[in-house]
This record gives sequence, structure tokens and C-alpha cells, in this order.
Amino acid sequence: MLRTLEEKRKRRLDAEYGEAWRPVSVGLRVGLVYPNTYAVGMSNLGFQTVYHLLNQRDDVSCERIFLPDPEDLAQYGDTAGLYVSLESATPLLAFDILAFSVSFEMDYLHVVAMLRAAKIPPLRAKRSHRRHPLVILGGIGSSINPEPLADFVDVIFIGEAEEVLGPVMDALGGRPVRTAADFQAWARDVRSVAGVYFPHAYTFHYDGQGRVRGIEPAQGYPARVARQWVRNLDRWPTVSRILTPETELNDMFLVELDRGCGRHCRFCAAGYLYRPPRFRTRAAVLACAREGLALSKRIGLVGTAVSDYPDIDRLCEELRDLGARLSVSSLRADALSAVLIKSLAASGHKTLALAPEAGSQRLRNVINKNLDEAQILAACNTVFASGIANLKLYFMIGLPYEEEGDLVALVALVHKVRAIQLEAAQDSGRIGRITVSVNVFIPKPHTPFQWFAMNKRGALSKKISYIKKNLRQEGNIRVVHELPKWSLIQGLLARGDRRLSSLLISVAEKNGNWSQALSEDPLRVNRWPSRPRDSDELFPWDVLDTGCRKEFLYAEWERSGALTSTAPCPEDLKCKKCGVCDG
Repeated sequence: MLRTLEEKRKRRLDAEYGEAWRPVSVGLRVGLVYPNTYAVGMSNLGFQTVYHLLNQRDDVSCERIFLPDPEDLAQYGDTAGLYVSLESATPLLAFDILAFSVSFEMDYLHVVAMLRAAKIPPLRAKRSHRRHPLVILGGIGSSINPEPLADFVDVIFIGEAEEVLGPVMDALGGRPVRTAADFQAWARDVRSVAGVYFPHAYTFHYDGQGRVRGIEPAQGYPARVARQWVRNLDRWPTVSRILTPETELNDMFLVELDRGCGRHCRFCAAGYLYRPPRFRTRAAVLACAREGLALSKRIGLVGTAVSDYPDIDRLCEELRDLGARLSVSSLRADALSAVLIKSLAASGHKTLALAPEAGSQRLRNVINKNLDEAQILAACNTVFASGIANLKLYFMIGLPYEEEGDLVALVALVHKVRAIQLEAAQDSGRIGRITVSVNVFIPKPHTPFQWFAMNKRGALSKKISYIKKNLRQEGNIRVVHELPKWSLIQGLLARGDRRLSSLLISVAEKNGNWSQALSEDPLRVNRWPSRPRDSDELFPWDVLDTGCRKEFLYAEWERSGALTSTAPCPEDLKCKKCGVCDG
């Protein structure tokens, strides 16, 4: 390994604090891979949780592996010396298991590229159990739609890892899979466990138009793979296990408050995939925070919607009494408490983020964002009055049923927020910045909008240009956005199937040149994002059973066009509307 890279690896390890690596003398060597850089991967609470769970076992040594930093790739090229574990600089090929944790569609390519760079055939069919590691896939990306990566991996975890990881590893018994017979025996032991998907055991059939016609499971495998989820969050503390100054969070100790959301925002995959909404008890959160305060005074509260947490005011007061400086991952404008905002301001927060998602009430009704303009403006006023000067506003463009007037309303809403900010600045003497984050809407599987045909590239570019042009003249407003080209690629990967494996290999071989690979693609998959979906169409991800009935999702799709709202889940979770809580 090159000396400068080895020095960098050791510096990173020396700068970390918290949980220590626990190698074992006999057992499985697992490389836990985050297919993005160290800074991004170490900010991911799910990744850290799996690392902790594996390191608690006496039959596993787990080490972390990350995508090389861009500057290292630029300096050294795609050399094998870049693809080693953080803990012991072990090459990927030397592990018994490579477990990839994938959160984002654009990281699918990195999975393929990392296997290639490590001299491991990316395609499962070309690997040998005797010579190559077992490849496992998990994370929210694969739980939403595992099919684009199905040809590359041996097994996929669907849903939340805590309840499924133990049975799967127990079945291995600390012994590596070295033959086809070993693999088949292990598969027989765990194939009926909820959340375990063996893609080799499912054959997909397509019609003349390229749509999925049928999904055929092998004998002994379930017709649909049920997702795994944790019933009692208190059993599984989900917190930062290792802190490092290299992440954007910069030594912040994270504590998960909740999972799932019952507000029925029709665009939100997490809201449907992680149902039902579940909250940790306040006692459990405080216990986690007390442990975290031994490592850092900065406590980050994370969850689907932190401001929806029951008794959030009391929790914030108790955390502040313990000496914590608080931060939050997400806030809703209609659930913004003065106590929470005061706690954040006292903790030194300079910027808060709110997500109106759409500028007009009509479009917010389409997406079931039960939030009116008065609530948005009142929330902004609360933020600025607290002394927090900067605000980030999240909007989406390219939503279903979007019209020109919705963009006009978006610009007008930002101007109204700016007026509130200027008025607050007269008292404080400080004028902050408003950052408008414009995101192209990407239809996600298992949501009511999975039937939606994405806007084409030209239309999306015009919408972004309109917003930038009409906000440019206002001082201290910054518009940030991703290029529509990349959003459409994300849309392709989000709703794609395993036929995308050849495209991903092609892009990897072309060093990430998507344009060239798409221009040479015989399936012309670049047209897939904007293809309308039929009401009764069988989707690739229908091989999964999330618990939420497809007919319920389609009814929600129809309700969006009728501008009909859907009420949040009841607190007792005893309704039977979507199917998740049945029984």
C-alpha cells in the first residue's frame, strides 16, 4: 500500500473515538462496505448500527471499507491499493463476506466499480464460492427496489437490519461459504426469514414491450419476500458508535428518536417503507444521550420527523438540563414548537431547514403535504424571531399535475419568507441568507407516485431556470439544484429492474461516463423514467411485500389527481386502510 495512503488511513483511525474494533481469532471476516466516501459513510447511522451489531458477535471480525476519496483517485488512479479496509488495510478479496450498505441510487455504480477494482467479478454468475467473498446487500436503497443490483449480489436484506442480521449470521455459524452446497444449505436455513431475499431464486419474465409479465420463485422460496421491521425500538439503541471530525456532522453524537411516518406524503418512500410510525420512549432516548454526552456535548436528534415526536418539548428541556447542545435532522412547519426552536438557538444553531415541498396549496394537496401557507410563514417567523438568521427551504419540481402557476407560487412564497426575514433583521441587526434547494421529483417504488412518468430533461431545465431568474434579483437568496441529467439517471435506477446490470457494468468500464453508455445501450433504458405505467402493471419491486397493499397505493394515486387529502395514521395504529397494521 502506498505510504501516503497508509498514513491517511492511520490518521483517520487515530482521530476516531467511541466504540473499538473487536477482531476475533476464529470466525468470519466481514468487510462492511459503504459505497461512498468515508465522510459520507460515517455520517450514516444505519451503517454504524450494522458495524456495532456485527462487532458484538464472537464469530465475526467486521471491518469498514469505503469508496476512495476523489483526490486519491485523481492522484493514484484506480489502483487496488485504494480498496482496502480501514481497520487493517485488508484487500476486499481477502474477506469471507462483503456486506454493502446502499442508501442512494447513484451509489449503485460504486458497488460495481468497487468489485471490479478489487478483482472480484461483479456478476454473481461469474464468481466462485471457493475464490470469492459472499456478497450481501442492505440499506434503504435495496429495500425500496433491489432489482438493479440483483445480478451482482448473493443475498439482499429487505427492511430493518436489527431483527434479520442475527438469524442470518447464526445460520452461517462462523464458517465461510466455500462451495455451492454450502450456499444452498445456508439458503435453505434462512430463506423463510422475513427480510431475506435470494435474487438467484427468482426468474423474471417480460412481455413484448419490455414490461415485467411475471415473477417466478424457485421451489421452496416465498412468492413475495416480506420486509423485516423492528416492533420495539427500545430493544435496539440506534446511536453513533464511532465519532470522527471528518464528517459533515463533525463529532456530533446522533440518537434516533423514531422510525416511520403516518402523514401519508405521497412522494415519500420512507413514509411507506418504514410504516408503522414508532417512537422510542423518552427514557430510552435520555439513556442514549447520557452515554453520548461522555463523547460529545453535541447531540443530534434524528428521525423521519423529529418535531412529531411526542412530548418533544419536555425531551428538549431534559436534554438541555443534561448540558447537551441540540441539533435536529428534520422539522415540519406545522409541528414547530417554540421550546424546540429556543433549544436549537441556545445550542448555537445558525441555520434551520423547512420543507414546504411545493409553492402552491393546490400542489401541496396533490402530494398530501397537509400544510398551508399560513403555517409555513408562521414557522419561518418563529425561526427568525428566535435569533436563527439563516433558513433553508426544500422544494420539488416535476411533481405530478404540476402547472406553471405552481412555479409562480413557489417564487412568491420565497419572497414572502424573505420579507419576514427582513422584518426580523430590523430588530436583530443581522440579515441572514435563504437557501432555496430545488430538487427534481423522482418517483419511488412502494409509493402512490410509482405510476408517474417523470418530466423530460428540457422541461425540468426550464423550470429550474424560471425559479433562478425570478429569485436572482433578491439579495441573499441562493438557489441550489442538481442537474436534471443526474436526476433522470436516479429515476431510471429507482424504478429499474435487473436488466440494468449490463448498463451499470458498461458505465463502470467507461469510468463513469453515463452519456456514452446510455447512447450505446440496446434497451434504450434512458426512456424508462418518462414511460407511463399502467394501472395494473406488475413492477420489478413487486417481488417484495412491504405490508402496504398495492390497491391502497393506487387509490392514493387517484386521490392525488382529485386533490383529495388523506388523514394521518391514528395514534392507536389499529386502522386497516393500507394493510401494514392488519392483525
